[in-house]
Amino acid sequence: MRIVVVSGGFDPIHSGHIAYFKAARSHGDKLVIALNSDAWLENKKGKAFMPFDERKIIIENFTFVDEVIDFEDDDHGSCIKGLEKIKSMYPNEEIIFANGGDRNKENIPEMQVSGIEFLFSVGGDDKKNSSSWILKNWQYYKEDRLWGTFYNLFEDGQEIKVKELIVSPGEGMSFQKHFKRNEIWLVSKGKCVVNYSDDTPENRKNIQLEKFDDYHVPVGKWHQITNPFDETCHLIEIQYGEACVEEDIERVDYYKPQ
Repeated sequence: MRIVVVSGGFDPIHSGHIAYFKAARSHGDKLVIALNSDAWLENKKGKAFMPFDERKIIIENFTFVDEVIDFEDDDHGSCIKGLEKIKSMYPNEEIIFANGGDRNKENIPEMQVSGIEFLFSVGGDDKKNSSSWILKNWQYYKEDRLWGTFYNLFEDGQEIKVKELIVSPGEGMSFQKHFKRNEIWLVSKGKCVVNYSDDTPENRKNIQLEKFDDYHVPVGKWHQITNPFDETCHLIEIQYGEACVEEDIERVDYYKPQ
């Protein structure tokens, strides 16, 4: 009998997980889910959204899942001890460890476990959904714009606001200024080009920001974030001043890709 093993936190469960389970099940006679602990989720994400017992009950009720097991965590955050446990449960069976599209033999510590067949890109490489995305959209206010998306991460009255700006490749914001707030930008992923002016909109300069570069926009100064690159750019924006509101803006033109 071929025992297919899938491991993960699956917190919360979503359609991408279901497609992954079904694809894994097609490679064998029995599907065993090695479910990570709440402590594993806390170490990876800061906290668990759904407790272990709740996740286990939900997954056990899928008709294509035959068994759900717990296992001991290790220092690598891996499923090594889960695979060893399943080997002891099924000593005479063929065991297959099915990995999703974001894993390969170069980046998983489980490769050191002997007597296991490894499969990769199970369920395809297209990540249709993500537990992290779902929780982020649930936790924070999100707004889509022509240039991408922003999340409101923190607000303290009208005087302080923290956002995550996600600027799509080939897009950019308007050339703008604010009358009641300053801004600080920190690039957390990717890179961007900032157009700016210390006086008039006609007298523009630019600077390229790489990952972990920061830029300060004083109140009343013209500025524009653009992303002429192929990779999405993520920035953390800290607004502070008399009023951090969307209405405090003057625009002169919109971004036009070169």
